[in-house]
Amino acid sequence: MEGAARRLDVRKRVLIADDDDDVCSLFEAVLAPMVDLTVVHDAEAALELLQTAVRYDAIVSDFMLPGITGLEFVKRVRGRERDADVPILMISGHGALGVGAAARAAGADAFLDKPFTLAQLRASVSSLLAPQLRLV
Repeated sequence: MEGAARRLDVRKRVLIADDDDDVCSLFEAVLAPMVDLTVVHDAEAALELLQTAVRYDAIVSDFMLPGITGLEFVKRVRGRERDADVPILMISGHGALGVGAAARAAGADAFLDKPFTLAQLRASVSSLLAPQLRLV
């Protein structure tokens, strides 16, 4: 019992890279009560954070980011030995066919098209963190 309680006290760390303030606010409102969130607005800032001692348990990236695109960001994360196994969810409101396939080809583990429901968001992030944490 004591081991189970200890496991529940360890909050997972999720890095969000999205330049849309409304989407970032949604992530904070829905996920912050359950995980430790770090939110940045571009891939360069996310890559800088990945250089620190903090290890993230999951990453959520927008497809279209200023500067380095979400696809390039995912490829760079996958190329980093320390972070290559961190689960990545890519989100997009781009709407073009093949965006999800391109995200997966770049190394994303999951893809979520905007607009998405709160339940879809929770389920997607939960599946990235499973079996360690269930958000739904």
